[in-house]
Amino acid sequence: MDNFYDDFHGKDKHHSHLGLGIFLGLLIAGLILAAGYAFFTYFTPSDASQGDVAPKPGEYTERRDADIELPLPVTPPTDGAQYYSAVVTAAEKATPSVVGISNYGTVQDFFGRRSNQLIATGSGVIIRSDGYIVTNYHVIENATELIVNLGPDEEYTAEVVGSDAPTDLAVIKIDKQGLAAAEMADSERLRVGEPAIAIGNPLGLDFQRSVTLGVVSAVERVITIQGQRFSFIQTDAAINDGNSGGALVDINGLLIGINTAKIKITGVEGMGFAIPSNTVRQISNALIDNGRVVRPWIGIYISTLTPLEAQRFELSVETGVLIQDVVDGGPAEKAGIMPMDVILEIEGTQITDTNQLQQMLQRYNVGQTINILLARGDEKTVLQVTLEALPEQIN
Repeated sequence: MDNFYDDFHGKDKHHSHLGLGIFLGLLIAGLILAAGYAFFTYFTPSDASQGDVAPKPGEYTERRDADIELPLPVTPPTDGAQYYSAVVTAAEKATPSVVGISNYGTVQDFFGRRSNQLIATGSGVIIRSDGYIVTNYHVIENATELIVNLGPDEEYTAEVVGSDAPTDLAVIKIDKQGLAAAEMADSERLRVGEPAIAIGNPLGLDFQRSVTLGVVSAVERVITIQGQRFSFIQTDAAINDGNSGGALVDINGLLIGINTAKIKITGVEGMGFAIPSNTVRQISNALIDNGRVVRPWIGIYISTLTPLEAQRFELSVETGVLIQDVVDGGPAEKAGIMPMDVILEIEGTQITDTNQLQQMLQRYNVGQTINILLARGDEKTVLQVTLEALPEQIN
């Protein structure tokens, strides 16, 4: 360490003065350049003042041109406040149509004694002012008595109008007029990312009409149930036990779905599902009109044809829906459809798999006649099939 200081102080003084002169010259030149830069920067309009760059929220844009007025300060955007105000308005609009439902059923104790006890609680949504309420089928399943709660000290006994287990929907009715009915949106117009507000009774009536906020995570999550293809709205708005049958509404307070389920897996959060309002409208109308859902049926057992199966069965086509068997006396048999026929088109629309076929059939009503293009051997033929109602039991 001593050597270091000794070497530094022991340098030639002539060279030290020369270096100092160079250093001072550079310093003076730098100060002159800096002063010039500051002058032009301060007295010349900046790019931001020319409008190329927007001023930051809450800041002024300085201009030194005497002929140009100073702009007003830019205020922070009010979008956030407007958004949350809209959420509040939507919740206030939709909440009156959401009710609590208590399911009382027969329970047998250890000694064989039977009693009527509360077995489940859930939510429902008023869809008509004269007392019609839609909810989940699993909310009212096996009930001997249903109690609808409209608010503090306002309860009514409800009767089941109809239920549809495949879609997990049911309609019940109370003897009450002038109710606040929900207004339904067109669920096909939903977009991923738009706000979704869930309203229901998580964990029972103690938390009645709780509101949670999220977004539409997906507009079509397709699940096949009992041979039928259904799509659900996925949302990250909190849905808990007791929310089943409650409302999922948009930013305008319109009903976009009926909350039905959530994924209950450790480590998985924010994956709830709702039945789209268009399905709710279709099924609830059918239940009110007929007490059950009447689905079109052609009476065939089917599978999606693969190229490997086509080669094995020596078929002339490689894609379509393969008819494995035909129900005796069903619409397909009456129309002349046979096993090993391949459905290629329905009313001019190409059919490539069983899900698409099921979806296509839901577009038509019982009693309608549809044209089906078939591949039979090396030939193609069109047969007319008159749709019938799906039997409650198939022999």
